[in-house]
Amino acid sequence: MKRMLVFFIFFIMAAVLLSACSSTRWVRTPVVENPDFKLVLEALHEEGEMVRQTYAHPFEIAPSNLAKLMRDLTYTEEVGLLGKEKKMPVFQAAEIERLAPALADTLKTAADSQRIRFISYNRAKALIFSKDRKTEGVVFVGQDKQFNIAFNYINTEIRMDETTAFPEDFSRMDPLNINFSDTALLKTAPYLAHQIGESGDPAPLWMTADLQKLAATPAVMPAGQRPAVSGADKETAPTQTRRTEAAEAAPAAPASAEPAAPTTASPAQPLPAQPVFDDTVQQEIKTKLIYLKELKDDGLISEQDYNARKDQLLDKIQ
Repeated sequence: MKRMLVFFIFFIMAAVLLSACSSTRWVRTPVVENPDFKLVLEALHEEGEMVRQTYAHPFEIAPSNLAKLMRDLTYTEEVGLLGKEKKMPVFQAAEIERLAPALADTLKTAADSQRIRFISYNRAKALIFSKDRKTEGVVFVGQDKQFNIAFNYINTEIRMDETTAFPEDFSRMDPLNINFSDTALLKTAPYLAHQIGESGDPAPLWMTADLQKLAATPAVMPAGQRPAVSGADKETAPTQTRRTEAAEAAPAAPASAEPAAPTTASPAQPLPAQPVFDDTVQQEIKTKLIYLKELKDDGLISEQDYNARKDQLLDKIQ
């Protein structure tokens, strides 16, 4: 009897082990794990062997171009009690600032059979999002040099029972296989395109980007913003700019036979600082103002609350 029981236990363990070995699964290598975001490199394994992929990895992309792409990613979401569809940014400015460089660095170290999976946590409590949110997806570059980003979910609320900053595991669903979603990505830039799924329809949560067009697309320079100056030029750039502007604005002095009397130059007065705004911040403020007006129109907030909140937002761009 004992011998049969031992044999039965051994049979069950062997069956479980065989099932685990024969299943298709993603083997993940952690890269970054902190309270703001999580990155892993993952490779597909089938029956214990890695499935060869055709990613153009390792791949180098400028973090600034990747940040530009992330700023252009938008989607539709139902908001308010009436369920109106609203155009929303996928990533907030703080998420882009920390996630874009990490994704660019990881692409440079990825093998040709590894793609990147990420989770980004949006813990900013603002008018757009009153609850903590998270976004999960995968990133890879194909042999056609097209940049791919596909999402499992976008800005979904973090449940109350998720007591830790990190879930036990990533989603089991491969985002490349999602054919339907309540939310959908929007094509908002000429270099972006929806990936066409096996059904022949555009995949709702999978976008591709033409990297050549992306690099050639100029970043929008908001009014009042000047090009960034780096290195030692930062110290001299404001003085040089003022001198150039003054030289261009001053009329040409008439010719004189006698030398001009020497004058004592008065100390240069510093110009008042001009506000510089990131285009992502401006877009966020605009989105918040539109959403705030909808809340007032729907009777969800009072006129007094609307005016107070509106003034707070407008103060940020004065």
